Amino acid sequence: MTDLSTIVAAARTIDIKHPATDAPVGLVLTILPDSSPQVRAASRKLTNERMLGRGKLTAEKMEAGRIDMLVASVGGWEWQGDLTFHGKKPAFEEKALRTLFRDLPWVAEQVDAALGDRAEFFRGADQEAG
Repeated sequence: MTDLSTIVAAARTIDIKHPATDAPVGLVLTILPDSSPQVRAASRKLTNERMLGRGKLTAEKMEAGRIDMLVASVGGWEWQGDLTFHGKKPAFEEKALRTLFRDLPWVAEQVDAALGDRAEFFRGADQEAG
C-alpha cells in the first residue's frame, strides 16, 4: 500500500542547452518545485502585491514578477568545464542569477519550461527522466 503523503515533489537538476544546437553548455541548475517554501513565499508576495493594486499592472511589472518567480525557483547551480559568464564562474547568489536571466533570456525560458513540467519533480531515483 502506498501512503499518499509520500508522493512529494523534489528538487531536480536541468542542463541548460545551447538555443541553436540543443547541446548542453555546461551550466546545470537545480530547480525547486512550486511546493518549496521559498517558491511559495515568492508566489504569495507577488499575489499580494497584485491584489493590493500598487499602481497599474504594466508589462515591466509582469516581467519583474516572472523573474522574481524564476529566481525563487532556482536552488543552486554548477558551472562545468571552462564555461564562464562575463569571464567568471559566478558564485550562486540572487544578483548573479538575475543578471544571468536578464542578459540571457533564453536561459530563463529554459528554466520556465522546465518548471512547467510538473511530472519531472515527482520522478524517483529509479525512474529515468524523459
